[in-house]
Amino acid sequence: MKLFSNLKGDLMGGIATSVIALPWAIAFGIVAFAPLGKEYVAQGALAGIYGVIVASFLACLFGGTPGQISLPTAAVSVMISTIIVNLLKTPEIAALGANQVPVILILISITVLFSSLLQAVLGLLGGGKFIKFIPYPVIAGIMNGIAIIVFLGQLRPLLGVPNQTGLMDILTFNAPIQFETLIVGVVTMLILIFAKRITRAIPSSLIALLGGIFVYVLLGKFVNPDLLKLEGNPLILGAIPSGIPTPKQIASFFSVQEFITLKLISKLLIPALTLGILSSIDTLLDCVVTDMQTHGKHDSRKELLAQGIGNTAAAVFGSLPVAAQTLATAVNLRSGGKTALAGMINSATVFLIVMFLGGLVQWIPMSVLAAILLVTAYNMIEFESISLSMKKSAIGNLLVIAAVTFISVAIDAILAVMVGLIITAFLFIKEQISKSVVRRTYSGNLVHSKKIRSKEAMEILEKKGESIKIYELNGSLFFGTCDKLQNELEKDLNAFCIILDFKRVHTIDLTGAQLLKQIVDRVHEKNNYLLLSHVDMPGDAEKERLKKLMTDAGVFKAIGEDFIFSDLDHAEQWAEDALIQREMEAANLLKQKVALKSLTMFKDLNDEQIEMVRGRLQPLTFQKNDVIFKEGDPGDKIYFILSGQVSVLTSISMNGGRDRRLATFGEGVFFGDMAILEGRPRSATVRADEETELLYMTIADFQHLIDNEPLIASRMLLGMARELSYRLRLTTIEVRTLAE
Repeated sequence: MKLFSNLKGDLMGGIATSVIALPWAIAFGIVAFAPLGKEYVAQGALAGIYGVIVASFLACLFGGTPGQISLPTAAVSVMISTIIVNLLKTPEIAALGANQVPVILILISITVLFSSLLQAVLGLLGGGKFIKFIPYPVIAGIMNGIAIIVFLGQLRPLLGVPNQTGLMDILTFNAPIQFETLIVGVVTMLILIFAKRITRAIPSSLIALLGGIFVYVLLGKFVNPDLLKLEGNPLILGAIPSGIPTPKQIASFFSVQEFITLKLISKLLIPALTLGILSSIDTLLDCVVTDMQTHGKHDSRKELLAQGIGNTAAAVFGSLPVAAQTLATAVNLRSGGKTALAGMINSATVFLIVMFLGGLVQWIPMSVLAAILLVTAYNMIEFESISLSMKKSAIGNLLVIAAVTFISVAIDAILAVMVGLIITAFLFIKEQISKSVVRRTYSGNLVHSKKIRSKEAMEILEKKGESIKIYELNGSLFFGTCDKLQNELEKDLNAFCIILDFKRVHTIDLTGAQLLKQIVDRVHEKNNYLLLSHVDMPGDAEKERLKKLMTDAGVFKAIGEDFIFSDLDHAEQWAEDALIQREMEAANLLKQKVALKSLTMFKDLNDEQIEMVRGRLQPLTFQKNDVIFKEGDPGDKIYFILSGQVSVLTSISMNGGRDRRLATFGEGVFFGDMAILEGRPRSATVRADEETELLYMTIADFQHLIDNEPLIASRMLLGMARELSYRLRLTTIEVRTLAE
C-alpha cells in the first residue's frame, strides 16, 4: 500500500496513537533512568519521548508491516534500567565522581547502538527465523520478571512515598503513605480497566490519563493545596526540556571519551545481545498479531532492519530504543491507520505536544503514570504459560519460568536469560537421553527383503533368520544417546548380522561415530557382520553431511564400503543371501541351476507330465542390466528362473525419473504370472541383476495345455496358487511384526 493512499485514516490513527504513546514513553523513560535518582526523572522522560519522535519515526518509515507502531516497551526500559544498575556497581564507574552519570549515559547509548546493529544484521541475514527457536518458557519467564520489576518499581510513586523508602517497608505497610496519590492511582487503574467496556472509540489510556489528572486537581483544590504546587513537587512529572531532538550523544562521547575503555565496552556486549534479541522478539511477536488483524504477511528481514535503523538513531540522539508495540498498533488499526504514515504522524504529534504543550505535560501526576504501568505489568504476566506449566507433563517448563522470573527480579534480567537458556538446554538433553534412539527391532525370520525366493530358501530364513537383527534408529546419535544404544546392541553381538538403519537418523556427533567403531570391532571379533543402511544417499544434503562426518571419523573404513547400503531392503537382501549361502555350505549343498521339477508350479506333476510341459517352455539367457520386459509391453509370457535374479522396477517421476525397486526374484521362482491370469499389459519393468537363465511359457502354450491337458494345467494353477498364498502369508507376518 502506498504511503499516502490512506491519508485520512492514517491521520486519525497516528493522532489517536500519540495519546497513549506519550504517557507510555514518559513512564518507561522514568523506569529506565530510575537507578540514576530523582533528579534524572525528567531526562528519563525526555529519553522516552525522543524514542517515539526519532526511533519510532524511522522504524515506521523503513518497516514493512502496515499499521505497526513502535514505542519504548517495558522489556526495553527494564533492560536499560538493569544495565544502569550493573554499571553503577562497576568499580571503574564508581571512581569517576562527577563524570559518573555522563559516562553511564554514553555507555547506554553504545549498548543501544550495538543492539541495533545486531537487529540490522539479523534482518539482513534473515535471522528472524532463528529468534523463534528461543524457548517460550524463557520468554515467558523474562516477561514475568519484567512485569514484577515494573510493578514493584511503581509502588513508591503510587503510594507517594519517598524514593529512598525501602521496598520491605512498603510491603509491610511501614511506609508513610500519601493517600491522595493512592486515590489518584486507584481511580486511574479502575478507569483503565473498565473504560474499554464503555467505549472503544476513545483509547482507554487517554480516558484514564485525563481522569487521573482530573481527580488529582480536585484533591489539590479541595483536600491538599500542596498538590497544585509546581516547584519541588515530587508527586508530578515536572518540567521537561522542550526542543528539537539533536544527535547530542556524539558531542557527549568526545567529552568523556577518555573514560570509555575497551574493558568497559566489552562488558556491554552481552547486555547488547540480550537487549537486541528481546527487542526483536517483541517486534516479531507484534508482527504476527498485526498479520492476524490485517490478513497480511510481514517481512521479518525488512522489519528487523527497520528496527535496527531506528534504534541506531536512538543511540545517536540519546533516546530509548523502541520495539513494535501491540496495544499501540491495535489502537492505530482501529482508528483507521493502515500504512507507515500513521506511525510517522504519531511521532510528529508527540513532537508537537512536547514543543507547544509541554507546560501541561509537566502536570501529569506520577501516580497516574504508575497506575498505567501497574496495569501494563499485570497484563504482561504470562498466566496461561504458568497454568499450562503446572500440568505434570510440563513441570520442567515451570522450573524454567520460575527460575528466569526469580533471577530477573532478584539478581539481573540478563543473567536470567542466560540461566533460562542453560536450564532449557539441560532439560532438552535430559529428555533426549531418556528416549531410546532405537525406534524398533526385529529379526530376519519375521521380516524379509523384497527378494522373492524359492520355498527351500525361505525355509532357511524362517529357521535361521533370527540371527539377522535389524535396528531401526531414530533421532540423533550423540553423546547423550550412545550409551543406551550400546546397551541394547550388547545382547545381539553374537548375531550373524546386525543391520543399523539410519533412515530416521538426522545427526551424529563424534561420540556416536566412536561408538559405531567400537561396535564394529566387537562384531568383527566374533566373525559376524554389521551393515549400515540409508547412509549413502546422494542428493540428500542431510545424509551427505552425516556420511562425511562418519567418513572423516573412520566409521566407513572400519565397516567396509561393501557393507554400506543406500536402503534397508538391499541390506536385508545381502544379509539373507549371506545367511542362506552359509547354511547351504554347512549342509554341503552346492549352489546349482534349479531343476524344472523343483519349481513350485510343477511339483504336483509326474515325470511324464514334466516332459510334456518342457516341450512348451523356451530358454532365455540375460546378462546383467538386460531388460526382460518393459512396463506397458504385452503380458503374453510367464517366466521361471533357473539361476540368477531379476528386479521388478517402476519409474517414479517425482524422483527425477529414477527407477524404484518393487521386488526381486531369485532362482526357483516364477514371475509374470499376471499374464496367465489376466492377459493385460505389463505394469512394471523387469531387469536382470546378474547373468540369469530363464524358461518362459506363452499364453498360447498355456491355453494349449488347458484345451488338451486340463489336468496338467489345473495342477500348474494349483501350484501357482500355493506359491502366491505362501508369499501372502509371509507378507502378513511382516505387516504384523512391523505394526507392533
